[in-house]
Formats: sequence, structure tokens, C-alpha cells
Amino acid sequence: MYKNKLLYILLFLLCIPFIVNAQSIEMTGTEVNVRSGPGTKYGAIGQTGGLGETYTLKQSDLVKDEGGCNSGYWFNIDFQGNNGYICSTYAVIKAEQTVVITEEAKTQCEAELKNAGFPVSYWTSLCTLKVQHPNWTFTAVYTGYDFASAVALEQCRGSISQSSKAEYQDGTCGKKYDSGYTGASQTANAYYMNPLNFLNEKHIFMFESAYINESVKPYYAQLARQISNNTLVNHIPDLPNYIANASPASNASATFLAARIRVELGSGLLSSGTYKGQLQSALSGNYTSRYGYKYTGSGFSKTSGTSVDNYYNFYNIGASDGDGITQKALAYAYKQGWGGPNYSQADARQVAVTGGAQWTYRNYVNAGQQTMYFNKWNFNPETKNHNHSIASHQYMTNVQAPVTEGTTLYNAYSKLNLLNLPFNFVIPVYANLNADIQNSPGGATGDTTNANTNLAPSTMVVSSGYGLNGSYINNVGKNTSLDDFVGRISSQGGTVEVYSNNNRIYDGLIGTGMTVRVISSTGESTFTAIVKGDPSGDGKVNALDLLQIQKSIIGEKSLGNANTAAADVSGDGKVNALDLLQVQKNILGLKEL
Repeated sequence: MYKNKLLYILLFLLCIPFIVNAQSIEMTGTEVNVRSGPGTKYGAIGQTGGLGETYTLKQSDLVKDEGGCNSGYWFNIDFQGNNGYICSTYAVIKAEQTVVITEEAKTQCEAELKNAGFPVSYWTSLCTLKVQHPNWTFTAVYTGYDFASAVALEQCRGSISQSSKAEYQDGTCGKKYDSGYTGASQTANAYYMNPLNFLNEKHIFMFESAYINESVKPYYAQLARQISNNTLVNHIPDLPNYIANASPASNASATFLAARIRVELGSGLLSSGTYKGQLQSALSGNYTSRYGYKYTGSGFSKTSGTSVDNYYNFYNIGASDGDGITQKALAYAYKQGWGGPNYSQADARQVAVTGGAQWTYRNYVNAGQQTMYFNKWNFNPETKNHNHSIASHQYMTNVQAPVTEGTTLYNAYSKLNLLNLPFNFVIPVYANLNADIQNSPGGATGDTTNANTNLAPSTMVVSSGYGLNGSYINNVGKNTSLDDFVGRISSQGGTVEVYSNNNRIYDGLIGTGMTVRVISSTGESTFTAIVKGDPSGDGKVNALDLLQIQKSIIGEKSLGNANTAAADVSGDGKVNALDLLQVQKNILGLKEL
């Protein structure tokens, strides 16, 4: 009987997919102190050399930090024959061997995934997608890194919206982020880095290969128009064609380029559906003539320098987080020659779209970072062949950006009924993907409060550009994301929380009737959001809103106070046929509300 039990246990263990334990670390920092104990209070016994050096681990368990290591633990290594410790902020565990999969495949799909190198934890989700979309293919990229160790490297490297869950935020990083954003905690990094969280029909497009897809290529202009936000296309009607032209000139897919432009420039939208002042002038090509600032080679001045009129940077390349994003982007465009006085406006814009596409292809797509995921989370070992450091060579800081860009692609493909075309998804595989992640010190409860400006909640709302009519926040445009809405108000100082049916929400669109709680050092106030033309409360203006207005007019439906205010788009204090007509024209694209 005892032998039978051992046999059953052995058979059970043989059926479990596993990834072998790591045996060494790879340095991602240079000249790092190696200490005699797991903390900076211990003396240094030497220093590491260059990037990519490897050291043998003396124990596989990570050692808890005794002070001085932001990521919270140390690696115990053999350093020149001595017992040493390296802060895990500067190294990543290497899994010396590839994934070992012992689970038996039960279907052809599972067999294909197994042969492709996907562990069993991927099979159910990917095979479900394969049944729905037989033309889809999946490529595994074995990163060769331990998941917990990779997450540790992302400590204080990323940002996240202040409307996110408290445990996803870390306000202790001491960096300056875009308004409405704070540091991402290790819990947030682990969630957004884990590919298993996104293997569904919508989110898998964050793994779509950014190389040109010949099956999708005939639809590139249509897709670029669909992906670009309406305000951007209204401002630059030929932008979809510029993107479609840039694709073959750069070898990057037009959909990837369009999604990148949308994410980079969409954050510059005001609630009224127009662009903020400096970004508006940058897109119009009249930044210098409007504001008087010229580029000096090292900065901007009103007294000397060269005009940056007719220069464009649609991808915000070179524009890091913090102040002066527009100036940083235009300075980079000037240095790259993306426009200038020798071009017509149309030609300058095409040069900028194409130049940015070629730059993105050269530095990212064709350098081992061929997906939106790898653009943010750089753990494809191929990138080292292009002299790019693991973890540090990342296009964006926002940890949610790959999900946002991927969703944008899915929506465009879905609307044009293209989801059944052949797509290739390049998906990372880490060692020990199910490891527990220790949250960062500031991520236990988060820090959702900006530096306080002592403004009253009502002043915060008005200062952010929204209107206030009693307890109603108005001038909120349709399709306004919760991130943008919360970010604009909280950038004035304080905390903003949004509730729908008494439940706090963290993503989606801001809609009519949602409760907005604004907290500052002077107190707190509760307001109600009003989105003009959105009596249904979903944040959009569509046929459902038309129906509600119609029913209100003929007496079949009584709208609440907030819904009535949203339905009265004409502003005459009534809900009547004029409002119905204006909403209908907006839906048809004939009139802005």
C-alpha cells in the first residue's frame, strides 16, 4: 500500500508542468556594490563590472532586505569565491534551462502549443481563442528570467493612474509623473506583466506582432482612421493616410503605429473634445509663432533660437514624464528633421509620421520589442543583441498602456469585421510565473493624494477646466476616460474618487449620474457628473440616448435630475425636439455638442 502511494505521488508529479530552478543572476546595472550582508549597513567586498555579467546563486531563496534596497530583497551570490549579496534592483534571476512541460496534450491545439513552448497554464485560454479564430497563431518567447525577479526590476520604473486601486499605487518613488499619475506598485507591475491575465479576445492584441501583416495590409487606411480618435482626425483629416503610407516605408504595421499615436496624443484632449493649448499648437505646427518660444539647441527661449513651426512629433518620442512634454517632443522633432520651413504642412506631417515610424521600427519593433507588451516590459532576450538593456529600454512608463493600445486595436478590427484574419501573437513565458510578489513599501495602501494646494474641492473642479453648476460637474465630453477625468481634477491637488451605484470604479468612461468625491486639505465635497447628450449614463452619445430623450418627450419615461440636465443639450431648460435633433446630428457626425 505504501509503495502504491509513492507511485501515485510520482505519477502526479510527472504530470505537473514545471520550470527548472534558476542558478544564476544576470546584472542589469553596472559597478554595483557587492556587500557582505543583505543591506547597505554591511561593507562592500567589491563591485560588479558591466551589464550582462552573471554570478552563481548560493541559495535560490531571496534574502529579505535589512535596509537600503528598494526592491525589498537581495541575491546571495558567489563573488570571486566569497559570500556576497547584491540588491535585486540591479540584477535579474536567469533560468538556465528552457521550460520543461510534462503534461500530456489532449487535443491537437494543446499539442501545437506544447511544441511551441507554451506551459500548460496557457493552453486553455489560447485553445479557446483558437476555436473562435482558427487563423490565429501564437508564438512563445521564453524570456529566460524568473518572474518575481523581473517584477523586482520594475520597482519605481512605471506609472499608473491615480484612479487605480490603492494597492496598485506607490507614492514613495520620488519621481515627477504626468498629472493624474503616480508610481506603480509591485502588485500593479506583477498584474500587468503577467501574460496569463490578458489571454482573451480583446486584450490579447497587446501581444500582436507589429510587423506588417499582409492579410491586414489592404485595410490599413481604414483601420488607421478607426483607431485614431475623432478629434485628432478632425484636426488632421489626412492622418490615417499618413500612417498607411508610413507603414511600408518603415516595415511596421499601420495598426501598431496608429494605436501608438492615439495613446500618445489622446491624453492631450480637453473634456470639450479639443486639444489643450500647447499640444493644439504643436499639431497645428505654429508653436513658435503662437507662444514665441524658439529652440536654442539646449532648451527654449523667446529671445534667441530657431523656430519649431512646421515640425511634428506624433509619437512623443523624446518626451519623458514631467513638465514641458510639448517642448521636449518638438525639440526632438527639430533634431530629427521631422518637418521644417522647406516643407509644406502636409509634407512635413508625412515626414514626421514616417520618420517616427522608422525610428520606432529600428529601435523597438526590429530590436526584440515587436509587441506593445515588449515595448513596455522589455524582457525579450533578443533585445540584448541590439545593445538594449533588459528592463531599462522601455518606450512608455504607464503600466496600463499596452492594455489600452491592445484594446484599441481589438475595437478597430471588430468594428470592421476583421477578427478572423490571420494574426500572430508573440507571448512571453517566464520562469515561476505563479510566484508570490512582495508589494513595494508604498504600495500596501497606495498614495492617491497629490501635493496639496489648499484648494477647496469646488475650486479644484473649476481649475481643472470643468464647469460647476451647483453640485453638477458639467463640460464633460462624451467618451472621456475615467483616467483623464480623475487625472485632470486630482492634478490640482487632493484625491478624486468616482462611484457608480455606490460602487467605486477604476476604469471605463465617466458617465452622467456618476458620483464624484473630491477631497482636499480644506474638506471634501460630492458632485454628480453630467455628460452632455448622455442621459443613459454610459459616457457615450448613441441611439440609447436618443431613445431616452424621445420617451421623455412623449411622456413614457421620467428622467432623473442629472439625466434631464444631460438630455437638455440645447441649454434652454427643457427636453424637447430640439435636443433630440442635436443629439441625432452628433451621432451622425454633423454637429458637436
